[in-house]
Formats: sequence, C-alpha cells, structure tokens
Amino acid sequence: IAPLGEDGDGVPYRVRHFNKTSRQFDGLEEVVLLPQAIPNENGLPPSSSRDLAQSPCNGGGWYIYGAQNQGGQFVVQALAPRQLFSLQPDRELVGKKPATDYLKKESWALAGVKGTISSVLLRPRASTPDVRMDFQVGDRLLLNHLYGGIGGKMREPAAQGPVYFGHFAYGLVEVVLEPLTDELRLEIQYFQVYAHNGDGLIACRHHWSNYMGDRQYGWLGLRPVRDIVIKLDAFTGTYDLDGELRSPLDGLIDQLQIMMARYRIGDGTGSTFVGPANNCAQDSNQALYAALQRGSRAREWTQVNPDAAPQIKPLMRLGRSLKRDLLPWGTARADWKGHETVLGSSLEDDPLKQLWMGLVSWRTVLPRVASDAVVQSFLQQGATVLVLRTSQVGGSNPDIDSIAPLSL
Repeated sequence: IAPLGEDGDGVPYRVRHFNKTSRQFDGLEEVVLLPQAIPNENGLPPSSSRDLAQSPCNGGGWYIYGAQNQGGQFVVQALAPRQLFSLQPDRELVGKKPATDYLKKESWALAGVKGTISSVLLRPRASTPDVRMDFQVGDRLLLNHLYGGIGGKMREPAAQGPVYFGHFAYGLVEVVLEPLTDELRLEIQYFQVYAHNGDGLIACRHHWSNYMGDRQYGWLGLRPVRDIVIKLDAFTGTYDLDGELRSPLDGLIDQLQIMMARYRIGDGTGSTFVGPANNCAQDSNQALYAALQRGSRAREWTQVNPDAAPQIKPLMRLGRSLKRDLLPWGTARADWKGHETVLGSSLEDDPLKQLWMGLVSWRTVLPRVASDAVVQSFLQQGATVLVLRTSQVGGSNPDIDSIAPLSL
C-alpha cells in the first residue's frame, strides 16, 4: 500500500492481503520488512524497494517469501509478481509465422517495458478458446529460459563490450492449484548448467523464488528475462510401454541432473571451464540430445506393439527436428555421443579441438539462437507455448537498463 516513512530501500511497507472470498485485495493489513539489499562486488544493489507501490505489477499483487523475525514481523526475502504465474495471458497469437515473428523480434523488444511483465500464448493453429483448457492441474511442462544483460550507468562488466551473449537453461514447470487463491498457477524450477560464480549461483535445481525472486541473489530486479513454457504431449506427456510409464521430459531432467553434477566437480578435476564448446547452452542441449537418444529407442516398441505408433511417431518427428536444428552439420559431437570428460579442460589445453567441437553444434553456442531454435522445433510439431517476460521488475532503479542477448 505504502512505505512507513520516506520511501526508499530498507523501509517497512504496509501491505493488504488477498481475500479468497471476495477475490480482491481487501483482506488483513500488516507491516512487512524489506531489508536493504547489499550491493554486489560491482556496487550494484541486486534489488530495490523504492517506489514499489507504484510498480506496474502492484495491481495484481505479489507472492512474498520469507520468515518472521524475533519481533513477529515478516521479513521479505523474495518477491514474485502474481500475474506472471497465472494462466491468463495478455494476448494470444495463432499461426507459425506470428509465433516466429514474436519470438525472434517482439519478445526481446525492450524499449518502454522496464518494470513490467507480459504473458503471451503462442499456438501454431487455433484450438481451445480458453487457455485454461490447455493446462490442467498436474501438468508437467518444459521450461526454456533465457536472460539478457544489465546496462545503463551501472552496466555490468560482462556487458561492457559491443555484444552480450546472455544465459540459457532448461527447467520444469508444474501446474498447481494455488491454496491462497483457489486458482491455477505455474510453479517454476530451473536446472542450471552453470559454472559457480560470485553471486552464489551453483549448478543445481533452483526454485523461481531463489533464482529469480530472491531480493539479494535473484535476477528479477536486474535483468530482462524470457521464460518459455512448452506443452507438447509427445514430449511432456507419458507413454505406457508394456506397463512401464515413461516420459521424455523425465529423461531430460535425468540428463540435466547428470550434467549439473558434472559441472559441480568438473568431471572430477574440481574445476569447470566455460568456452565455445562447453557452456550453459551447449551442455544443456547436450543433455537434451542424450534424452532424445534414449527416447528414440521407443521406436523399437512400435515394432513390438503397432498400437503405440500414434503416440511414438510425434516424438520421433520432434527428435529429428531438434537434432537437425541443434546439429546442422548432420553429425553429433564426439563428446555428445560418448560423454567425454572435458569440463575440466580449458581453452588453452586444446584450443583447436575446443573450437571445432563448438562449430559442430554452432547453433547452441549463442544462448538466444539455441533458445529460438528449440522453441521453433516444438512449435512446428504443434506445441502450445506460453512466453513469460520480465524486465527489471520491482522497485525502481534509474541507474540500470536492459540489454537483449545477441542473436543472428
């Protein structure tokens, strides 16, 4: 509602809770604490509570994560705009061309969107009139994550050059019934294939409230982010193979868990080096390649049980499309085939080999190119796609601006 005292970072805020009966924010009032975030090594505060009540997201309310202090007051550790997770998109685009144009151009148009969120539903063809018919409680969906850079007066060191590459990750999205509102909402987790950094991010599974929403460590207030939720039954659904339920999405999660464990120990060397052949986009998509290789064995099942073919064939088409997009030269890298232990090798160890491996899968060198290629493959197979975008959301910080990741 308003800060208690002069508005600024670290000032307590009056808040009003959501009322499940009236469906409005006319519930109990209380005062919550938003401690001032500690600036990072570049002197940049990771979040701000200044002008929070004037945020474009405030009308839809916030989820707040945290704990009570010894005095019984709630201390807000993480903040999340409620509308971002609802299944009520701002607009819908139907058709492959409008979907592709939005992905490649408009989804990274950053002028005038600072502090805002958006939700756009993409369908390759017209289907159900209500998005809530596309998503049901219990659905498990694929997340395709991409973030951009921090510009402005307090530009981050990684964005000092003429281009910014961005960061890519896969994740898991689940459709749940929110007990606070009795509405469907999205629950988001990220599987970060990432070299450990000074911000405290490690290669493991992260909940949205930690990786994005945390006021000290998250990216919500600092970066432009595009999270794409993908539903395609051939990949996100389950198959009954002779009484055994299997899911290609679970196969990808298994491979991402393996890759994250490899990153944590550098394939046993203790260090992981990032370069053209090994980075967030390359190795996340190596995990996808491995999952598709496992899924391709389902073809054998159709020979035993022809009735399974209608289920299996869409997965086979998706696998061929993704391999064509991720490996445009028609062959897999040796380390993708054989899981070679290369994460502990730096570019200086064998520069020609590193560069050659990167070129074989060149579409996964750049995070934005990899992200667009994967999403378009899913759209071509009939996927329903929900594009969630945030751009430096929360309290105001006039010293930063958003930078889009490099594309071709």
